[in-house]
Parts: sequence; structure tokens; C-alpha cells
Amino acid sequence: MPDTENKEPREDIPAEEPKVKKGKSFMEVYREVNERERAEELKRQSELEAARAERERKERDRYAEKLRQEKLELLKLKQGVISEEDIPTEVKAERHYTVWERVSNFFYHNKMYIIIGTAIFLILAFLVYDLVTRVKPDVTVMIIARDDSFQFYTESIEQLLERYCEDYNGDGKVDVRVFYAPAVMGESQNDLYLRQSDQTKLVAEFQSGDTVIIIADKEACEEIGVTEGVFSDLSKDFPDDKNVTELGYMLSGTSLSEDIEYSALSDDLFAAFREPHGGIGINEEKFRTNYEHAVELWNNYITKNEINPTAEDTDNS
Repeated sequence: MPDTENKEPREDIPAEEPKVKKGKSFMEVYREVNERERAEELKRQSELEAARAERERKERDRYAEKLRQEKLELLKLKQGVISEEDIPTEVKAERHYTVWERVSNFFYHNKMYIIIGTAIFLILAFLVYDLVTRVKPDVTVMIIARDDSFQFYTESIEQLLERYCEDYNGDGKVDVRVFYAPAVMGESQNDLYLRQSDQTKLVAEFQSGDTVIIIADKEACEEIGVTEGVFSDLSKDFPDDKNVTELGYMLSGTSLSEDIEYSALSDDLFAAFREPHGGIGINEEKFRTNYEHAVELWNNYITKNEINPTAEDTDNS
């Protein structure tokens, strides 16, 4: 039998270290906090519910007591014990509203009218602002040529013609508006939408008397249906000018290509002037005045009569 009583512990075997009690993990603490908060919330809700039930009970008791008193007084009235004058009447205390309560009440009962009125006011304010701040051009030029690259030179043409234009509308600023309207579009669905949009713009421009000068070519005019009876005979405005044809004033006889630095300018392009006449929505007198201003501008350009010379021209002179 082995001797275990006097057996000494071996030095090569380390003694077991006492186990360290681990603290609570984050999730355990998180769950405990949630449970505690949930218990507190349930307790608070229970107290609120008890208070609400107590208020309702007291209100029911008051109402039942009121009914009992009314029945008792009615019974006494029928038996002749009391008269109607003896029955006390309930006097409701007049409530005085604060200014904020009155304003809130007004907006609450009239919010729909206020919203509609505000929307109408904002629209009118925008229209008035747009009308007041909108720049009114002295002369408007429309380009309907088949040359798509021409649209990138509208700003250059504006700056060029403004040198020969006067302040016809008297707003203190010389402004020539030049815009490009494509004459031919593709056949895709998207192109058809764009074509319809451009045609709508063309119709709107031709229905007004603001746009007089049309820079175009013969094929573009035929494409959009602008043929006879639309353009004026320029021989009476520019007599004995060899650049005047049946179509209009040929741009190949001017320095426009050099002035706007567009060497690919087609020789078929001409400047036509719409015949001023009245019509639906057209003020003939205003149309004729715009025509005269356009002719004067074009005459200043072809004769190089600068009304607003640039700083470079002043230095050269």
C-alpha cells in the first residue's frame, strides 16, 4: 500500500491559482439596464393609468350626483315644493384667451384659406418680380438655318450687333437677343418631342411682333413652311444694294463671317425681315416700330456706323 501521508508535493508541478471571478459582460449589463428601465416604465404607466381611472371615476361620480340633484329638483318642482326660480342655474365662467391662443385658433380654422392665399401671393410676387427684372431686348434675331454649328455663335452675334444698336426701348441698356431654333430634327422618339417643342417656340415667336430679323437659308424656310407672304421686300429699305435678293439680305456680301470668326458660314444664308402686319394677338403699330428699329440696326451694321464702339475700337481710333 503506497505511503500517502508523508508524501510531499512535487516542486515541478505548479500549485493551482485561485479562480478570479469574472465581471458581468457588456451584454449582461445592457440586458439588466433594459429590464430595469422596462420595469420602471411599466410602473410609471401603471401609475398614470391608475390616476386617469381615478379622475374618470370622480368625473362619473360628479355627473351622477348632478343627475340625482336634477331629478330631485324636478320631482320637487312637480310636487309644488319649489318653483323654477328656486332652481339654481349653472353659470359658465367666461374664458379669456391669450393672444397666442387667439392667433392659433384663427390659423387652425382658416388654414386652408391661408395656404391658398399664400400660394397665390407667392405666384403673383414671382410674376411681378420676373416682369420688373426681365431684360427687354431692343432687337430680337432668330436663326432657323440648317447649320447646327451656327447655334454656338449666337452670343458672338449679340455682341456684334449691340455695337450698332441704340437703346430703342429706353431702359438705359442696349440689348440684342439672338436665339437658334433647329429647322430639321431626327426621327427618333426623343427627336420628335424636341421637334414639337421647337415648333411650339417658332409658332409663339411668329405670333408676336417682337422678332423681326430672321437669319435662315431657303431649305430651312421650306422645311418649316415659311414661304411667301412672310418676309418683306428689302429693296425698298436698301435700294440699289446688290446683296438684296428675293429671299433677303445675303450674308455672303457682309463681313459677318469675319466678325464672329466663323469661317464655315454658309454662302446660302440671308437675313430676312418679317413683313409688319396685324393679326391675332399682334399689335401692328408695335410690330411696325420693331421693324423700323431692326432695319436701322442692320443699316448701321452694313455701313459700319457704330453706335456703341468697344474699348478696342476707341483705342484704335
